[in-house]
Amino acid sequence: MRTFKSLITVVILLVGMTALSQPANEMKGLPEGVQLINLRDADNAETGFSDILAKYKGKVIYLDFWASWCGPCRGEMPHSANMKKQLAGKDVVFVYISSDQDAAKWEGMIKQLQITGEHYLTSQKAYQEYNQLLNVKTIPRYVIIDKEGQIVNTNAPRPSNPQSVTDVEKLL
Repeated sequence: MRTFKSLITVVILLVGMTALSQPANEMKGLPEGVQLINLRDADNAETGFSDILAKYKGKVIYLDFWASWCGPCRGEMPHSANMKKQLAGKDVVFVYISSDQDAAKWEGMIKQLQITGEHYLTSQKAYQEYNQLLNVKTIPRYVIIDKEGQIVNTNAPRPSNPQSVTDVEKLL
């Protein structure tokens, strides 16, 4: 009986160690390489839209304004994945800014659709900044920014439009 208890203890420890060795995103069911930043969290409360853009200076930015409840937004995600494959290894970053009100629904849709890239759940501060600059009134909405941080196209083609890849490649 004592040997059985010892065996059970070892198995529990091994399972626990295996879970700890997995990347946090895998444990959450998120795709590898996903960055989730909730701008409503206290740690990110001061982060504005300009801070987001500054983080990616030196890369072409393909911005995707979306929400989990938006059917057309979700419909573009497989095309976005294809764009990423076509542009793999190049100086381009895909940044997703969600206007969801519910963080769990935002994260759940990222899991469900396996959307890789940099994800931000917008705050009121970031929302006001990007609307003042870009006037984002409807979604989905796409914006292309060059390596110097200059906005090239405030109403860029959707990922399903082959022109979107061409427009990004011109800036690489």
